[in-house]
Amino acid sequence: MYHEVLPDEISFPAWTVVKESDFRWQMSYLQKHFDILHLDNALERVKGQEVGEKPFAVITFDDGYKGNINNVFPVMESMNLPFIVYVSTRAVVDNHLFWFDRILNLLALSEDVHVELRGPKPAEHFIIPGKATEPVRWLAVQDLLERLKRMSVDEREYCVEHITEKYAGVDPALEMLNTEDLQKLATSNLVAIGSHTHGHELLDQLDTSSVIDTLQTSKLHIADITGFTPKHFSYPNGNYNQSILELVRDCGFETAVTTKSGFWTSKTEFMEIPRFGIGRFETSSKFKARVSGFM
Repeated sequence: MYHEVLPDEISFPAWTVVKESDFRWQMSYLQKHFDILHLDNALERVKGQEVGEKPFAVITFDDGYKGNINNVFPVMESMNLPFIVYVSTRAVVDNHLFWFDRILNLLALSEDVHVELRGPKPAEHFIIPGKATEPVRWLAVQDLLERLKRMSVDEREYCVEHITEKYAGVDPALEMLNTEDLQKLATSNLVAIGSHTHGHELLDQLDTSSVIDTLQTSKLHIADITGFTPKHFSYPNGNYNQSILELVRDCGFETAVTTKSGFWTSKTEFMEIPRFGIGRFETSSKFKARVSGFM
């Protein structure tokens, strides 16, 4: 499970943003030790309809970032490796950054970022240090993100607007795919496009009709843009329960991937496929241990 890949010279210490050089050697390692498969082929392998000498891996990307076409695609094309991009379509059709990316883009600042969340309870203070190490800066912004996730949708949007307004003018490191990008990716036989909802909603915070609406809206947009109706789904932030799982299945998706770590085996429910999350701070030894199941 990846999110974004950016050139090494862009210093952006978010766990979700992997350096391009790291991504390249990670793909080389996986190519040597695994069969890198399209998700459809992986399904056939799990069902016993295909066999291989090596274990298989599927490379996935969540959200739909610009680097998926600018940086990921050239690497994968040069190595002839397939991958799937799970797209949150509102970002694509509206050229809109989601709330969490607007917060993450504050990491582009070299100054300390001070955030105060006011409400009925005593004010909460967060500081994202501008001069600390990358892992320390990431942990600071992660604390803020986790706090914002626990808010209601309206409360969260109000707070994010207030925070980002204070630091307006930040040159964003994170950008999203546009419709032309998505069309180009979809024309490649190496790339599959999956759904990640329309608005990257935390599905367990929505009522049933809202869940159905975001699922169907994303399918319609992807089909309209690419000419292909998506068959595969990724739960935003990994948030789901049994009723949401059933709604995703009823909406016509054949598979759904989670954020839970683990191997995909013949015993895995196709609507709860686990993934190994790979982030910015993976060392070579940690990466190899993670994809081997030792971490």
